[in-house]
Amino acid sequence: MAASKKLTVTDFLQSPRVQEQLATLRAAFGTNGEHLVISDTLDGDGHQYVNLVQKGGGVLGVALVGYTYVLEQMGIRFMRLAGTSAGAINTALLAITGKKESEKSAKILEAITALDFFDLVDGHPAARWLIKNFITKSSFLVKIKRWANGLGIFYSLLLAVTFVCLWLLPHNAPMRQFTQTLVVLLLVITLLLGVLAWYISRLLKRLRSSGYGINPGDFFYDWLKQLMKENGVTNLEDFRLKAGQPVDGLHLRQEHRDGLTGLVPDVTVIASELITENKIEFPKMCNLFRPPDRLHELHPAGLVRASMAIPLFFESYFIYGIPRTNEDVKKAWLDTFGEKEPPGEARFVDGGILSNFPINIFYNPTVVVPRLPVFGIDLDDSSPGDTGKNTAAWTLSGYFFRIFNTVRNYYDKDFQLKNKVYSRGIGRIALPDFNWLNFFITDKEKLVLFERGAEAAARFLLNFDWEAYKQERSVMQVTLETRKQQQP
Repeated sequence: MAASKKLTVTDFLQSPRVQEQLATLRAAFGTNGEHLVISDTLDGDGHQYVNLVQKGGGVLGVALVGYTYVLEQMGIRFMRLAGTSAGAINTALLAITGKKESEKSAKILEAITALDFFDLVDGHPAARWLIKNFITKSSFLVKIKRWANGLGIFYSLLLAVTFVCLWLLPHNAPMRQFTQTLVVLLLVITLLLGVLAWYISRLLKRLRSSGYGINPGDFFYDWLKQLMKENGVTNLEDFRLKAGQPVDGLHLRQEHRDGLTGLVPDVTVIASELITENKIEFPKMCNLFRPPDRLHELHPAGLVRASMAIPLFFESYFIYGIPRTNEDVKKAWLDTFGEKEPPGEARFVDGGILSNFPINIFYNPTVVVPRLPVFGIDLDDSSPGDTGKNTAAWTLSGYFFRIFNTVRNYYDKDFQLKNKVYSRGIGRIALPDFNWLNFFITDKEKLVLFERGAEAAARFLLNFDWEAYKQERSVMQVTLETRKQQQP
């Protein structure tokens, strides 16, 4: 059978489903979105600016690129950027690619279409095999369980029969030969089981020494580091400067009491630090780990690698050698977390453990009338059925998955419940038929993810009301200020 044709960037961008969404938007808002009003902050070329937060979700991050591509086609650009895990990857790539006024998603798509996601699974061959079968074959665990049960029953029967032959049956020549055969078979199987147990023990020891992660994550780090280098980012300062580059011709659509004050581009990726049990915002909090004259030791690719360190799937990301006696570092820990004694090292796992959709990053209590909205892209892979609420139908893995989802989503959900206006800016990409850990997806599946993102962006733009957003945001802030003044 001939190998399927590898899809190119053109296949993604010229997809009929994507072009259909763009045609609908152009009919409603003009070729480049010139009749679309979603912000009061613009650049010299008329692009409108928003703050953008992107949710984590493993390989589902391809859908994020489809979403941002459609936004860019409608003349939307991004002032401040934030994201976690997969969202942190697209966030970092948007931050480093080209100028703030430039379209970026198509170029990011080039890197994604050229990447074989299976290369990101860079662990032991046995682990790669297990992961691939576990994710791609729904009956794999059932087969493993049946095989283990069958082996256990066979070994028990063999042991019992050998015991009977040795001690209870007469030892004539034919029986003695049969018994010897059973003993040899039992010894061989016992030896094989011992070797298997030793090998599993070795793998578990290796898992422990590597930060309880199956895959080192080195391939991802090198891949992102190279992309950053190609875009002129070789250190932390480059990353900050590229993300914070000024916007040419920045101005407001109408007068505002704050003018352009505070409209400064930046980037934030979220990671979870386990030793001190804190949520870390990179690069803002890099001063916790190095003094000002040594910040160049922290590469921005490592910060994103820390954000996407899915527990067990990837090794923890470490920052070693924190100069804990340095006065700048000590002050940073004290001011940020109230920690008087900085740790000697930091250990990071996926930022989604604490904040998978960090929309609260963009809340500014001093702003009454917003000059630009906060847009969020939500990757929703929940099942539409009622199995989730039917606890009697939960499997053990489903039970632990619910615990994980509760932990990683509630912090952000709590913020949205208390500040409901932000829901107006969130677009939801429904992906119930995709597994966020399926690093073995095909090019065609990547295309479907991209198309779903494009469709979600089009739906969102057709329904977004900037004036209603501004009004509700203003009412929310006035209400909060009134309550604050009424407190004793």
